[in-house]
Parts: sequence; structure tokens; C-alpha cells
Amino acid sequence: MTLISSIFVLLFVALVAGELLNRVGIPSVVGELLTGLILGPAVLGIVSPNQVFSGISEVALFFIVLLIGIEATTDSLIKNYKPAMVFTATSFIIPVVAMVIVSTMVFHLGYISAIVLSVAVGVPSISIVSVILRDYDMLRVRAGHIILASVVITDIIAFAVASIFSNPKAVYYEVPGIVIFMILFFTLDMEVRKHSKLVVELFTRLHATERGEKIIFGSIILSGLIIASIFEIIGITYVLGAFFAGIIISDVVVGRELQGILTRTLSRINDSFFIPIFFAIAGLNSIFPPRDSVYLMFALVAVGIAISVPLDYFYGRTVFEHISAKTGVGILGGRGAVGIVIATVALSSGIITRGLFSVAVFATLIISTCLPPLVMKKDIHIPEEASELLYY
Repeated sequence: MTLISSIFVLLFVALVAGELLNRVGIPSVVGELLTGLILGPAVLGIVSPNQVFSGISEVALFFIVLLIGIEATTDSLIKNYKPAMVFTATSFIIPVVAMVIVSTMVFHLGYISAIVLSVAVGVPSISIVSVILRDYDMLRVRAGHIILASVVITDIIAFAVASIFSNPKAVYYEVPGIVIFMILFFTLDMEVRKHSKLVVELFTRLHATERGEKIIFGSIILSGLIIASIFEIIGITYVLGAFFAGIIISDVVVGRELQGILTRTLSRINDSFFIPIFFAIAGLNSIFPPRDSVYLMFALVAVGIAISVPLDYFYGRTVFEHISAKTGVGILGGRGAVGIVIATVALSSGIITRGLFSVAVFATLIISTCLPPLVMKKDIHIPEEASELLYY
């Protein structure tokens, strides 16, 4: 089968499978991963992974993570960081620590493999969470922004962990590098916000010119590539660079109208091509885990759910006003892009084997099938007077 034919088959089946599952309340990423798994060497062998697919996957990953960053705002993060930090602990840190203990003590994995694998399985994905929040209009109330801020913090930690452990010998300069970058990033963000009117006016004038939109889009993509390249130069995965490049593209920089155009455009490209093809290719690289890995997979899923669900539920009862605690649990259970991204980086870096990569993929499938369906529209009560502007 030719390259174009392979892409067509993968994309067509991934889009159809993702849409069908999404209609029954299961994230489309599950269908996209299953597409690659079934069409790939693990089952039918119709499409085989190759270097070209790896290149396409890296390009897709850049645009996916760039949009994830754009959907995360520093303003929402700062305003809601206290309750968000608690949810980061209950939905991610505590379950991941427990999974690492089980992986090392019971299944005798090495510490680095255990940590990266547990992070990949345990990290909520902002791409899925933000879609659920938008679909149910929850960004008009504080509960939605608390959840979003929590996932932003979680994903930053997860990306940093993946970056550090992809080259453990470089930890002595990678950790200070990330810390210095974070300080410079938030300093720059604060300065931009102080002069927001001037910056927005500049972008608005540029957008009004004949080729302004093309120049703006090109500049944003180039800035993302520059930051991602800087991260690679200092030994940190470009994924974290693309994420931060996206965060800085906020409504106070380019204006609310232009940010909406950027987000919608990137969302359409990602939703229709980059996301389904990326996850389908990830599925191609998966195999059915051997028996001992199957036990590990179910153990990680069981530990993660058993710890995160009750902790998220009980804390959610104290802070959520317009949504039920059960719905909060379902949203925070969204797994997908970030976990698979981390597993992909770990696989390409040799931190985990192909079998452990498959554990991450299958665990993501199971958790994403079990928890997001807990989100029920009847448990969400958005006041008519609520405004999403309130928390931006």
C-alpha cells in the first residue's frame, strides 16, 4: 500500500471510529487508537509503521501541543491555583506515586521506566478535558476554570518529568533550565499583560491588512518552532517548548477575536487531521502486551482509579458549586493526548520498551472508556447570568 493510500485508510477509519465513540460519550481518542491497533501489525497488518509515519507524527504532535498550550491561560491558572493544586495532587501526584510503588515493588520495573510509565497512564489530558468543558459550557463558571487550571499544572509537571527522564544525565542543567524558563516566561507574560492594549492594537492593525492573517499565523507557528528548538538545544523535549509557546498566545496578546480565529482554525486542522492521524500512528506502534505486562496494565488502572476517584470526589464536593462531584471526577478522568505524547517520547528515547508503550496505550483506552461517561448534563447547572469573561 502506498503512503497516500495508507494515510487515507488510517485517517478515514480513525475519523469514523472516533465520531461513533464520541456519540456514546467515549472520547474519540479511544477510537483513533483502536484504529491504528486494528489496522496495524498487532491485528490485521494492513498498515505498517515506518519512518515517514514517525515524521508525520512529530509534526502532528507539535500542532497538537501548541493548541493545548493556547487553550491554557496563565490568568486562569493564577486565579485558581490553590484549589487547582489540590486537584493536581488528588488526580495525578498521589495516584502516580502509588502506581510507581506498585510497578517497582510488585512488577520490578526500573525506577525511571516506572515513573515515566505511571505519569503517562496517570496524567489527565488538557485536550480532552478542555473539549468536555467547552461542550458543556462549563467555562462560564469557576468550577470549569478550577479543573482547567488543575490540568494545566498537571500537564506542565508531566511534560517536565518526561523531558528530564528522557535524558537523566542532563537533569542537573535541565531542571534549572526549566525553572529559569518558567520565571522568564511568567515575567514576560506579566509585562505583556501590563501593556495588553498596545499589543492587542498592534495585532489588530496587522490583522486588518490584506495579508495580515497569514503573517500572524506564520509568526505564531515560527515562534512556536523557535521556542521548541531552544528547548531541544538545551536537551529538553520540544513538546514542552511547543506547550509554553501556545500558552503565551492569549487573548491579552492577540485580542479575544483574533485568538478565537486562531483557536478555531487550529482546532479544525487538529480535529480533522493531526489528532486522528497522530493517535492512529500511536496505535500502529502498539502490540498486545505480554501476559506479565497485562497484569501490570490492570494493576496501574486499578490503583489509579481506586485512589483518584474517591479523592477527587470528596474534594470536589467542597469546591464545586454548579457541577456535581461525580461530573468533576469524570472530567478529570479524561486521558489521551498528553499521556500518549509522554509515552511516545519515552519510547523514542528508549526509556520504555514497545511492550510498556502498549501498556500505556491500553491503560489510556480503559480509563478513558470508564471515567468520562460519568459526566452527565443533568448534573451541570449553569446560571443564566454566568459569564465566561468573569474568570479570564
